[in-house]
Amino acid sequence: MFRPDVKSKLLPLVLLWLAVHAVLLAALLGAKFLLTKSAILVLLLVGATIFVLTRIRAGQRKLTHGSVV
Repeated sequence: MFRPDVKSKLLPLVLLWLAVHAVLLAALLGAKFLLTKSAILVLLLVGATIFVLTRIRAGQRKLTHGSVV
C-alpha cells in the first residue's frame, strides 16, 4: 500500500498532529473548567458578602418603641 520511505516520513507528521491537538484540547478544556469554577466561586463570595452585609445592616436598624400614652 505505502512505500516504507513514505510511511517513515508520514508517521512523525501524524504524531505531531495528534500531539498538537491533544495539547490544544487540554488547554481549552482546562480553561473552560477553570473559568467555570472561578465564576462559581466569585458568585458564591459575592452572594455571601451581600448576605452578611445586609444582616449586619439589618441588626443596626432596630426600631425603638416610644411610650404609648
